[in-house]
Amino acid sequence: MGARLGPYNLALVACYAAPTWGAEAIKALTSPFGGLIDPVHAATAVRLRAILNLSPERLLDVASWLAAFKLVVVAALLAYVIEFGRAVLSDRAPDRATTDTVLALAVVAVAIWVMQAIVFDPTAVTEAHVAQLLMVAGALIVSTIERHIEDMTATTRLAARAGASAANLKFLQQLPQARSGTSNSKPH
Repeated sequence: MGARLGPYNLALVACYAAPTWGAEAIKALTSPFGGLIDPVHAATAVRLRAILNLSPERLLDVASWLAAFKLVVVAALLAYVIEFGRAVLSDRAPDRATTDTVLALAVVAVAIWVMQAIVFDPTAVTEAHVAQLLMVAGALIVSTIERHIEDMTATTRLAARAGASAANLKFLQQLPQARSGTSNSKPH
């Protein structure tokens, strides 16, 4: 897998966030109040209900939808941990589509719960929320930079191959002219 930090970074995020977010999601789904006793979850549900222009009676439904989405993110994080483990054991990089999907879901989860809490209700934000934000942001930054470096390296390799191919093509085009020039010339 090489010296890439992005997959390891995302695996650490998954190992931290999956149990934390999973417990929060299950607690919210099994609660008779839809998890509305958690201030961050409640604030998110209230804002989403207002954005979707739903009636106040639908607040519990929105809170349950949010908890279900968090559980989907947890499932994706666990799938990534499995994929990462398989990749490490087989000495290859984790599947890029899986990595991208899990990273996108983690970013959306942080945007839904943590970022809105920081913006609208900073008193509800705990150190754990800030840690989750920083961990996911770090994984996103490291993965983005590594992808950019990989793309630049691939472009450089393609350009080098194209340059070598162009030189070979030019040589091959000149070869028949060189042969015809030596065969048509008469020795003196």
